Amino acid sequence: MNDVRYAFRTLRTSPGFALTAILTLALGIGLATAVFTVADALLLRRLPVRDQDRLVVLWGRKPDREFAYPLGLDDAREFARQTRSLERVAFFSYYGAGPKPIRDGDQISLLRRALVSGEFFDVLGARPVLGRALGATDDVSGAAPVLVLSYGAWQRRFGGDPHVLGRQVLTYDDGVAYTIVGVMPQGLDYPRGTDCWAPVVPSTVPKDLYVIGRIAAGRTAADAQDELTAFFRRPGGSRWGRDLRGVVHTLPRLILGDTRPALIVFAAAAGLLLLITCINVANLLLVRGLARVREIAVRSALGAGRGQVIVQLLTENALLALAGGALGLAVAAGAVRSFVAFAPAGVPRLDEIQVNATVLVGAVAITSIAMLIFALAPAVITSRVELERALRSDPRHSAGRRSRRATEALVAGQLALALLVLSAAGLIARSLI
Repeated sequence: MNDVRYAFRTLRTSPGFALTAILTLALGIGLATAVFTVADALLLRRLPVRDQDRLVVLWGRKPDREFAYPLGLDDAREFARQTRSLERVAFFSYYGAGPKPIRDGDQISLLRRALVSGEFFDVLGARPVLGRALGATDDVSGAAPVLVLSYGAWQRRFGGDPHVLGRQVLTYDDGVAYTIVGVMPQGLDYPRGTDCWAPVVPSTVPKDLYVIGRIAAGRTAADAQDELTAFFRRPGGSRWGRDLRGVVHTLPRLILGDTRPALIVFAAAAGLLLLITCINVANLLLVRGLARVREIAVRSALGAGRGQVIVQLLTENALLALAGGALGLAVAAGAVRSFVAFAPAGVPRLDEIQVNATVLVGAVAITSIAMLIFALAPAVITSRVELERALRSDPRHSAGRRSRRATEALVAGQLALALLVLSAAGLIARSLI
């Protein structure tokens, strides 16, 4: 406790230094934590489905065009019967995930409804957090119209009400009264942006359907692609012609799109930024420590051992890191909110991007380790004073060659890391062009 009280008093005598160090740490920790938060939501957090990398979506494409050519219902069912590379198959309408006016009592909302086959959630391996998912018996003529909500729509539109099951909502475009039977887990809104899912029944089947399936054991996505290409080129072909080739993409790739490379570079740049921040603060600590050589020499002359001096200096550094980290978390929260508010519409999983416990623990651990490493060197160097020389000479000239070398090494490290950050920024800009 004495070390902590003395550290507070010492920092109060140098408010300019303390404020500069805290703000430097706050900006570095805050921006790095914000980037790690986005990376955690988009890269590290897995989808709430079973074996996500085995899920694939299939459609057709012509050699001279980049358009996606979906299948009709008959073709989709026939391919599902013939395929050997997919163990489970379902269908969905991409264009069905459009905003629909839906009436709930006296309130009218726009919800993006996707039309899917009854096996859709079974293929995904997704379990509802409330109620049940759609099943094969829901996707037949004469079945009662039912609806499953996404987690986001359940929270936004229905306030997370656990009694939402059994409530009826009316769709204005087709006049169907749907009964809500379930809520799916957070993070599942495929096709992208879906608020609710309804079964594809024969009377309302859209013309264009996409196939989603699970790769069978011992098979690959390339096998599924070859199968679909052969299916398109069979006698009779497709309504689009026989020159189609199969296209297969994994579900994670479709959801994340082309953001993965840029996010990886962003995360690497954030790590480098955090290192630069720590080196900047280490430089500040070293310069301040060298200016306190006479003070440290007096303490040593009064009986303080070198270990006590190092502990005292590290205590001061820990207080700075604590204050900078606390302010940095506020910076991170503000940066994340700004990103979510102003992000382009194509950024996936925006509603999941928030500073959570995993990110906080990771940021605190990384910052603590980095600060310990970079604060230890200035503390050790500052404690190596020649007692008699420090008491007799000007403190500015008592640092010694070793201290100058440390300062030069830190500056060189800053320049090297700054060049790496600039290179990373160039890669990010190139990926976005």
